[in-house]
Amino acid sequence: MIAHYHFFCPVTEPELRSWLPDDLPGTIKEIVEKECLQPEEPAFKFDLTLEAAHKNYLYLLKHGLSLESALEAQKDSPLGYGSEFRPIETLEPLLAKHPFWPRLKQILTSGSSWDLEDLDEDKRMSDLQEALARGNHKGAKEKPEELKKLGIKDVHYGFALPVPLAKLLKIPGICLAPVNIAPQNTIDEHGNIIAKDRLTHDQSFEFSSGTSVNSRTKEESLLPCIFGQAFKRHILQVVATRLKFPDVEIYGVKIDIKSAYRRMHIAFKTALRSTLQLEEEQIALIMLRLTFGGKACPSEWGAASEIFCDLTNALLNDPSWDPEELYNPQSDELPEPASPMEGVELGQARELAINVPVSDVGSTD
Repeated sequence: MIAHYHFFCPVTEPELRSWLPDDLPGTIKEIVEKECLQPEEPAFKFDLTLEAAHKNYLYLLKHGLSLESALEAQKDSPLGYGSEFRPIETLEPLLAKHPFWPRLKQILTSGSSWDLEDLDEDKRMSDLQEALARGNHKGAKEKPEELKKLGIKDVHYGFALPVPLAKLLKIPGICLAPVNIAPQNTIDEHGNIIAKDRLTHDQSFEFSSGTSVNSRTKEESLLPCIFGQAFKRHILQVVATRLKFPDVEIYGVKIDIKSAYRRMHIAFKTALRSTLQLEEEQIALIMLRLTFGGKACPSEWGAASEIFCDLTNALLNDPSWDPEELYNPQSDELPEPASPMEGVELGQARELAINVPVSDVGSTD
């Protein structure tokens, strides 16, 4: 139960209302009822084996070692830009007036393209040779099997393209950055804390050129990363909601979009600059989706997530929406929320120094 506060947001109150179509529920209903086309099978091979890597290199050779040309030839497969989303012409009646739609439309058309300062070819080749000689960070080198396991997952789902490490110097535009394995915690279906390893792509690491993909990224070209302040807004919303409703239980939920960054394609040139290596397998992975380490990625994902957020809030507050008619069928499988508050005295909130809007129907961020 989280709110979108406009003192953190570049979108003004009138803009938040003006982008909506006249019949929001009806427009959404038309979209969800449209049939999606079945994607074709890609020509690239997505197995973490040297055999598959060599076949992919031969396919690149067929296209003059142009990743752009090779991807264009497979645009009707899951490799096509925007294939994880509905077609642009389907989404446009719903989203055309949203201030972030031009950026999202560009990403869905030609991939996420990061605006970088130029790096001359001699420096790029020098950095690439150094990266090949140095290898990955210590955490990844010490866990080769775990690194392979994490790589298999990205390759299996078509998020990363395997090519022979020995051929990397021949592919134009390649930039190589080291990876590491970072420990983190997650929870299982019973709420138990369990350990989990995560692959991190260090695109801030600098070789002899004294630059990196991240240091060359032009910050002024990025959209504001609004979701970076979401936790602060969440806390304020809880307090404001308690002030308005001092005697009722307040429910909140955190929902993850599965493999969110991996749902967004990156442009061919950015993909080449987002390559990593698996030394023991002698395979390089050209990342085809947003990376966990690219400076531009939070902003680029925000082009989609902020629209999701605004659309959800708009639907929640639309009096013409009938949740019995227009809803996600998977919600039928969700259990009723348990009440842990029986016998617990509800805490009371103190007045805030700022005005935080509270919706009677709930909100999201």
